[in-house]
Amino acid sequence: MSRRVLSVVMLATVVVAPLTAQQPALPPELERYVTEVMADHEVPGLALAIVKDGQVLMARGFGVRTLGTDA
Repeated sequence: MSRRVLSVVMLATVVVAPLTAQQPALPPELERYVTEVMADHEVPGLALAIVKDGQVLMARGFGVRTLGTDA
């Protein structure tokens, strides 16, 4: 891996890690609701974000890219 690529990866980790660490977990009831609705409508995956006043309060990805796979 070149130094430039390694530098970009390290910078991204330093910038992104604190953003994700500061977000509280979604309430269990909301997680359960989302997974039930996804199953009912055969939605393989989705991203959910709760935004207030331009600030992301919570963000979470659910599911997979394609039904029947682990990816």
